[in-house]
Amino acid sequence: MKMTRIENEKTAQYTQVHKLFRKVLEISFDFVVMMFLFFILYLTVYSIYLNFKLTYRATEPKLLIANVLVTIILIETYRILIIYLRQHRVSLTHILEVGIVALIQKLIVASDFEHMDSFKLLSIAALLFVLGYLYTKVGED
Repeated sequence: MKMTRIENEKTAQYTQVHKLFRKVLEISFDFVVMMFLFFILYLTVYSIYLNFKLTYRATEPKLLIANVLVTIILIETYRILIIYLRQHRVSLTHILEVGIVALIQKLIVASDFEHMDSFKLLSIAALLFVLGYLYTKVGED
């Protein structure tokens, strides 16, 4: 079934509206991502400042290590957003990196392992294993 020229023009006009709407939404979302980038940049600089401040009067090294890991998480998140702005897609390996570092940071901050029951410890170990396995499998592709 062959389309007439008039039907073809109607279809083209109809899809042009969708293309324009999608482009406006993409630009709007890029603007939101840029706002997040500036906010994360501010948080990263502030976190680095706190790390230097804690270095000189660190009474508990666990707190300093946790803050360094938070800084790494912020830097990785910043990198993910930059990649999104360039390619308009997000790599799963970067997300898994952030997840692994965030989980390790949480373990260091709340490392009261004496009071944890065995189910929580096994759950954390399983989560780390799954994240590591996914990271290696996705990294191969």
